Amino acid sequence: MFNRRLLAVGVILLLSACSSDNDESSTDNPTTLPKLNTIKVSTSPLARASTEQFSNHLKNGIFIGRYNAVAYPDNLETGSPTTTSDFSVTNQQEQGVDEADRVKYDGQYMYIAGNTDLNLQTPQQYRQFVRIMKRDDEGDLTQVNEITSTEVAYQKQRLYLTDNTLTVLSHDNAWFGIAEPAMTQSTFPAPAANQFEFSVVDVTTPEQVAVKAHYTIEGSLIDSRVINDHLYLVSNYYPQFDGFTGSGSTEQSKLKDYQAIQKENIINLLPKIKNVTTDESTSLFSSNDCYINNDATELDGFNAIMTITKVSLADPTQRSAICVNAPVDGLYASPKSLYTFATNYSEGDLSSVIHKFDLSNSTLSYAATGEVSGHFGWRNKSLRFSELDQYLRVVTSKGDNTNGYEHKLRILEQQGQALVVTSELPNDSSPTPLGKVNGDGIVDEDVYAVRFTDNRAFVVTFRQVDPLYVIDLSNLQMPKIAGALEIPGYSAYLHPVDENLLLGVGQHVEQIDGDLPVIGQGAKVSLFDISDITNPQQLSEHVFQDGYTAAENDYHAFNVLTMNDGSLRFTLPIESWHDGSSSETTWTRENMLAAFEVNPSTMQLNYMGGSPISYTDTNDVPYVWSGDDRAIIHLDDLYYIHGNYIWQSDWHTPEVNNGPL
Repeated sequence: MFNRRLLAVGVILLLSACSSDNDESSTDNPTTLPKLNTIKVSTSPLARASTEQFSNHLKNGIFIGRYNAVAYPDNLETGSPTTTSDFSVTNQQEQGVDEADRVKYDGQYMYIAGNTDLNLQTPQQYRQFVRIMKRDDEGDLTQVNEITSTEVAYQKQRLYLTDNTLTVLSHDNAWFGIAEPAMTQSTFPAPAANQFEFSVVDVTTPEQVAVKAHYTIEGSLIDSRVINDHLYLVSNYYPQFDGFTGSGSTEQSKLKDYQAIQKENIINLLPKIKNVTTDESTSLFSSNDCYINNDATELDGFNAIMTITKVSLADPTQRSAICVNAPVDGLYASPKSLYTFATNYSEGDLSSVIHKFDLSNSTLSYAATGEVSGHFGWRNKSLRFSELDQYLRVVTSKGDNTNGYEHKLRILEQQGQALVVTSELPNDSSPTPLGKVNGDGIVDEDVYAVRFTDNRAFVVTFRQVDPLYVIDLSNLQMPKIAGALEIPGYSAYLHPVDENLLLGVGQHVEQIDGDLPVIGQGAKVSLFDISDITNPQQLSEHVFQDGYTAAENDYHAFNVLTMNDGSLRFTLPIESWHDGSSSETTWTRENMLAAFEVNPSTMQLNYMGGSPISYTDTNDVPYVWSGDDRAIIHLDDLYYIHGNYIWQSDWHTPEVNNGPL
């Protein structure tokens, strides 16, 4: 039986100098089955491991995963940039940190990720592609090219546009994907292929594009960012081992399987990156470039590998990767740091770990690790994070509306390799909890939205009314609730306009039954006056009866443009369903793009109208999920992207449009 021992950092560094991917430990043939620990989410700092240590930790995890099923929850993501331009771009959390989306625009060419299932005339052969549309001086659009982006069907496609480079990411959408050869064999989706792909395309001349690189990477893409012309991919890989033969009914059978995994060469358990053009595959990283938690013992293990891959978009052959044998749920990135996070949902131990990686140097490097109690919510997780100077600000939640919630805002600072909590809210000086306290003395409201600016945080909690909390962060060592506002309904996405105004997007809710789930009565856009942080006020609101907007759950559906005169134009898609008037109940769906203007000087919210979806021929109109609806604002031209097509209108009269284009 192995003896428990801590993997001291000094020993790790010494051993790593003597190790290689040859994995000499694979010749070990244990004669007894060790009593391995269960898989857990460790919150200790990371340490660079030798090949032997990483191999042992990973193989233990694979074995534990076979005989002890571990359930993980499904992965459900500062002020926004306010620079002025003639046209809008993807709504992103941090200025200087680009985020992938299905539509990109450079002021002349528009790139739209689509597929043949969304065509008005669906061909027999399914295909995914990127439409390239050119805008002329009159604002009219013409298709000039179409790129086939992947040979794998039913993939989620997201784009980046950096200078003259288009990057296309294709990865599994939810749990299933279908490779083309399987489509002729079965009408049922096969389990998703354990890989994703990205293409880097030269679009200097969009009419004649050239593919610079096309790669597939084994694993699942968690999220990505582009910072300073470099693509950062955070992925998760579960190694597949086919050498288990035991039934697991006896200790001897389990020992046989344990011996089999220990003999496996570590190279065979690492994710591969494949150059699709040359058909050459290599390991995504060396086993000497991997980290494990520094409190790991020889009896610990984890059965998945998180990888951060950095790719130069100028030269995609220039790339590097960091491997961490630990879990990942999502990421947040600033221009100088990338943070990954994961939550341990073990009964009685709800805590989260945050790993920080330094992006300020040319080499991607691990920086620090921190632990906080609670989780990061169920929607727009990244908006619960914000880096300001050397501090990381986060909002966490734990509990439920029966036993009570505990919501906390924490300030963390890097001290050595630790992210240390230096202050939090509530605190002794400001003990008021985030969320209303009911008659039983517990907080029964969950957090629906969080947004940070330089010296403030805004938090929305909800169960029966929407308390909007304004938190003063001017002194990070003493955060405090400055003011709160209660109104019916809730905001699920908050967008700062300036220091005086805040936009909220959510649902209008009036009738509440405490025993039933909350049902919104219509999508709502609210404008708040936050000039006096002790007394926030709602200036106006607009409700779309029985409507829903995808901007609640995906802020990329919220499109915004700051005009040269300081006014703010923004759009969001609205979907509503209506029952027919005939005796046989039928439901019809309506989609439109709602357009608004905010005048900061007068503090007015003006609804400009909606650009509706309509077809001249309603036969064979495909169902289009409104969650992928997007918009582009270019001065007075408004473009509404619904499925593969575009509806174009003048900003001042959006209800009069031309489409589908």
